[in-house]
Amino acid sequence: MTKIVRQRKSDEPKIKQNGKPFIHSEGRIGAIVKYPMLVDNSDGYGEMNFEKFSRPPGTRTIAIKDNKIFLQKERRFELGGFDWRLPGGKVFDNFEEYKPYIDDEVPQEKIVTGAKSELKEEAEIEAENWEVIDKKACGSTVDWDLYYLVARDITEGVEIDHHEAEEIEERGWFSFGEVEEMCKKGKIQEGRTVAVLLKFLSDI
Repeated sequence: MTKIVRQRKSDEPKIKQNGKPFIHSEGRIGAIVKYPMLVDNSDGYGEMNFEKFSRPPGTRTIAIKDNKIFLQKERRFELGGFDWRLPGGKVFDNFEEYKPYIDDEVPQEKIVTGAKSELKEEAEIEAENWEVIDKKACGSTVDWDLYYLVARDITEGVEIDHHEAEEIEERGWFSFGEVEEMCKKGKIQEGRTVAVLLKFLSDI
């Protein structure tokens, strides 16, 4: 039975964080992180530890040129086949670099820097104009945010030293209408990306 440590004030939420999170076990790309919490089950606040799997956030870039969006058809291990994707990847190379931000906001300049690097390495594209437009969480027990950016003023065919390891079957520029149809017909399968793209397209 949870020990009651104090009564909850009327203006406090039923569940609130009660100190800094701490790492329980760690791997190269992620860690089990425990969050000290206060939970009121009607008798008052009791202390509990909530648990999450935490990994560094990723980026997805909506690169726009001549009213078209860049997509690439990638083989996805988790899907057992190919899927049309926005170019993107990681903000940090490993969990060690992400540790200072597990209970804090990632600075926007780091997000943009990561997105720029991934767009260049994956698609040989650079952009002058960048805007972070959304952040989508993975769930309550898995901490893996995806940041969505819009990139404009595009330069293609940028020379790079190495390519990312993704297996890309096809790539190209698609009209806003074509991208909307691809979302609706399941040709773009990443759920968070479908939600962001449909909202973005409805607002332009």
